[in-house]
Amino acid sequence: MKISIVFPIHNEFKNLKTLLEDWNKELKLLKKFSYEFILVEDGSTDGTKELIKKLTDLYPIKNLSQDEKRGYTRAVLDGIFASNGDYILCTDSDNQIKVGSLIDNIENLPEENTFLIGFRNPRRDPKNRILYSKLFKIFHDILFNSKLKDPSCPFVIGKKIDYEKLPVKLLDKMKEGFWWGFVATCKKLNFNLKEVSIEHFERKEGEAGYTFSKLPGIIIRNFVGLLKIKLAKDYKLNQY
Repeated sequence: MKISIVFPIHNEFKNLKTLLEDWNKELKLLKKFSYEFILVEDGSTDGTKELIKKLTDLYPIKNLSQDEKRGYTRAVLDGIFASNGDYILCTDSDNQIKVGSLIDNIENLPEENTFLIGFRNPRRDPKNRILYSKLFKIFHDILFNSKLKDPSCPFVIGKKIDYEKLPVKLLDKMKEGFWWGFVATCKKLNFNLKEVSIEHFERKEGEAGYTFSKLPGIIIRNFVGLLKIKLAKDYKLNQY
């Protein structure tokens, strides 16, 4: 069985080498699984592109670098479509979620029509980002009642065939808060969501969250995106 690990990446030069070293070290010990890293580099300007080229000689990497910034949502979707695994794990490249969270759940992979979603416990992000998430969760619960503790957690495992069933037309309505929209789409289409506690770490390098000045615009755009998903009627479940 093969697992694809999708990492959206933007300006993670200081994190990426350690990240892949740690994940590769643990994953190569798994006897029943093979794996690949899908690196969806997204217009980095800090040397990340050049580093990825070097790392492709060391690890099983599919390099999806591009000069033009596509944004987080499109990066995740591009990574999913490029994956060859039976299962896909989507997570972030900032080293706040470690390979141990996958290892802990490797015997707990979801059945068809189910996604396993992490719950950051505790969440180690800047206070402004945590506050935004708590407030936005109220609105998300009113619209979709997911019953998840952490519906924006970037740790999601599912079968490739299930990811491919989800209509891009809905997922693409959330340009920034992708996982909020992902959960909303899953609820709208009656997928099962299984939540598990995962360990979350402080970001050691790079920017750790949205600046306060950007939050109002992000909140408004995410409100609109969720409403569009809730009210959407012109979509259909992809069949494979």
